[in-house]
Amino acid sequence: MALLQIWIGALAATAGLLVLARLCRHRALPAVPLRLPLLAIGAWALLRSLPLQGLPPAYRVWLLLTDDLLLTYAAILVALWAVLQVPAHLGLWRPPPQLLLQLLTVGSGALATVVLVRQSARLDLVGLVTTSAVLTAVIGLAAQESLKDLFAGLELQLGDEFAEGDFLELDEGVRGVVVQVNWRDTMLRNMDGQLVVVPNSLVTERVLRNLGRSGAVSNRFTVGLDYDLPPAQARALLEKVVLQHPRVLREPAPRIRVKEFQDSAIAYELQVWQREMGDGAIGDLRSDLLEQIWYALARDGQSIPFPVRELQPRRSRDRPQRAARPSPQLCCQTLASVGLFTDLSAEQLETLVEGSHLVAYGPGEAVVQEGAEGRSMFHVLRGAVEILKELEPGHTVAVRQLGPGEVFGEMTLFLDAPRSATVRATEECLLLEVDRDSIKGLLDENPDLLERFAAMVQDRQAELRNLDREQHSERSNALLDTMKRLFYAFKGS
Repeated sequence: MALLQIWIGALAATAGLLVLARLCRHRALPAVPLRLPLLAIGAWALLRSLPLQGLPPAYRVWLLLTDDLLLTYAAILVALWAVLQVPAHLGLWRPPPQLLLQLLTVGSGALATVVLVRQSARLDLVGLVTTSAVLTAVIGLAAQESLKDLFAGLELQLGDEFAEGDFLELDEGVRGVVVQVNWRDTMLRNMDGQLVVVPNSLVTERVLRNLGRSGAVSNRFTVGLDYDLPPAQARALLEKVVLQHPRVLREPAPRIRVKEFQDSAIAYELQVWQREMGDGAIGDLRSDLLEQIWYALARDGQSIPFPVRELQPRRSRDRPQRAARPSPQLCCQTLASVGLFTDLSAEQLETLVEGSHLVAYGPGEAVVQEGAEGRSMFHVLRGAVEILKELEPGHTVAVRQLGPGEVFGEMTLFLDAPRSATVRATEECLLLEVDRDSIKGLLDENPDLLERFAAMVQDRQAELRNLDREQHSERSNALLDTMKRLFYAFKGS
């Protein structure tokens, strides 16, 4: 009967721990310690079930002492979890540092070991160590640096100077993202992916800069632009480029300053903020922005100026050349393949191309932004773009991808409406920009084009809004009326 009660109690305790662990996972609470408590319960039930009376007294004492120690250690772990970790997770106080939990676990375990060994085995461990002055001196000298790092690590974890995931810089030039702070070292991950191990005592003694304490890290770099580009226009162009990048934060706002006048360029200092920590993330964003600045300058007829003294080595004939821009004839041929302009004559296509512009965009650049004003549509000649729709603040989905021969922006062109979606280049692309002035004459000469334009605009709106068939038909008639009013406005202007 006693044996049955022992195993029923062990099974009940095991089931209780497993249910508690499942409840913690369901409520997203800190995980309850399982391994040591389950081991202690199993050892307790096993030792209580075995006939230990036949063993020598010395063996029996140490077996029972081992069982008591396991139960005590398990109780310490569960108590620290229930008293410190769970209330901290519920917001009653700050989460305790891992080093503090480890010290409390080790200290409580050591105290329990000394007490239980003295009571059960009649052995005084404290007296055994302290009676040897030589042993005490050796241990003290050997542990001097380790204790120094231990207390420094405890100081770092109890303070709020930094936490795991912060981007730190020490005065020796050591930089990296904090990976872990243990009882001896602080581990940083640098730009090259290397793990830099710094003793805690050095971290507390040196000047430390937390570059990402506010949740955003600054990214500062310089760009030189031509003297022919007025500073006000240059700053506006640079601001437009940085603000359209999805990884650049709006708060704090980007800063663009005229830094200095150099020999061949005006130097502009750009300072933007980003969420991602580390030199690698900073370098990636800087590379994206510099690439997109080049494309923006090219579209504006500007370029990065060469130095005053310039050496140009002779280019090899085998060197691959940049892809040539398409000729007006090729642009006419590609426009003729678009459903909008299929019925246009050769002269009408040439007129349309002459009034249009070739623009190039780099990977990741936003061609148009959702909600922005505009007067043009775009025809993809080379490369690819994706259409992005913001369903709710901070949640954007890709509607579709467009390649060579496809068009976008027709709703803004024909309805004078804000951009209904964001279009971003997924690779280097070349676009033909057709503005409202270019198409004005075509509508005067061929009024039948208006219905075809209206049908295409409605198809794109249905795609973005996911309308059913009945709504599609009703909105199509309304769109045609709107475009007729716009057409009459064209005629009157």
